[in-house]
Amino acid sequence: MSGDQRPGEPLSDEEYSELGKTIGMLFRGIMRARKEPEGGQIAALMMLSKCGPVRSSDLAKELFLDQSTVSRHVAHLEADGLVEKVADASDRRATQLHLTELGRKNVQDYWQKRIEAMREGFEHWDPEELRTLSRLMVRYVEDFSAIISKHNEPGNSPAASTPPTKTPTTNGPTTEDGTHE
Repeated sequence: MSGDQRPGEPLSDEEYSELGKTIGMLFRGIMRARKEPEGGQIAALMMLSKCGPVRSSDLAKELFLDQSTVSRHVAHLEADGLVEKVADASDRRATQLHLTELGRKNVQDYWQKRIEAMREGFEHWDPEELRTLSRLMVRYVEDFSAIISKHNEPGNSPAASTPPTKTPTTNGPTTEDGTHE
């Protein structure tokens, strides 16, 4: 980014473009640096660690992944002894995914490696600069999440601006999305 703008002056389109490219380069660099064989499996472990026992369908929603993709990840995690399926206490027909002790240790080891890598990457930074970066990144994530939520609200999607079409009424059961079987 060019530093020739005056403080308080809005960023130009070019500066926003450069900021976007820099953020993209950061995420691409992080993805390339990861040594895990399967990022989706790591994401599933992290989410289970954060959310506790959940059904596979809920895990898929949290990860924004297709149920079949999550099922493949879970099968690998289960085979590796990191996750186990336990009968859901509220509905014995369903199962919940639980981290095993080995799964919890895997999550702890993963975070420790990330902390060590970050410590190495930032060792030449001033601690106060890192705290400022951390505060700004939290703010960015919160603002970005709010924008995404706003655009995902009913009435804000492109389909919402299209007038509904009349569909014939049918009797019978409907699926979860309201369509008829």
